[in-house]
Amino acid sequence: MFPESEFQFETVSPKKVSDFILDQLEEAIILKELLSGEQLPTERELATIFKTSRLAIREALSILEERGLIEKRIGAKGGTFVLPLTLNSHMRNKAELRKDWDQMIKIFEFRSIIEPEAAYLAAKRITNEELMKLRDYLRMSIEPECSRELFRSLDVKFHLAIAKASGNEYFEKAVRMIRTKINPALDLMPYSDKVKTVNYEGHISLLKALEKQDGEQSKEIMRLHISNSENAIYSKVFSSEE
Repeated sequence: MFPESEFQFETVSPKKVSDFILDQLEEAIILKELLSGEQLPTERELATIFKTSRLAIREALSILEERGLIEKRIGAKGGTFVLPLTLNSHMRNKAELRKDWDQMIKIFEFRSIIEPEAAYLAAKRITNEELMKLRDYLRMSIEPECSRELFRSLDVKFHLAIAKASGNEYFEKAVRMIRTKINPALDLMPYSDKVKTVNYEGHISLLKALEKQDGEQSKEIMRLHISNSENAIYSKVFSSEE
């Protein structure tokens, strides 16, 4: 017998196929890889994509609808469509975020280590093609017609692209997990030309450091950028205004 204190096994909990489908679709919506207004494939097509039954697909879609992430429309132009997360941000309201604030602090701590280090490596390894992609994201994010949902989507893409440019898939996976956890809080944040400008200026400074292949500067700019983001989230979540 092994001493019980040496091992910390997790208890086994059954997970249905629909739960795996739900997790993937929800992550794609929260990360805004599926944008608001976008039509999902039909149940039959999703069943083919996931190689599962239409019943499992239907169960997953039903939960997404309950969570205010999608809606089903009837008629000639009907189908299943992604809803703007900011439209239903009250479903992930400040009270809920306050309740789980201890977990959010842990995510912030993890992020403060992961993303600056990813930026450091990206500065050493980023390709011209990846730099061009970052420039495109920034250009689109500052355009007057950039919607709130698209702005948030481009912000996620920018950070994920830097993690990918680190050349280490573990950083990319970690940043995906981090953004899945903090995006509901970011969806509560205000949106204005000032917000767009401040975000753009922070990102353009980081892009310039990456272009110079300055790892230390990239790391420090990323550290400051995410620290400012965390402070803004804290102020919004614990403010008295609704």
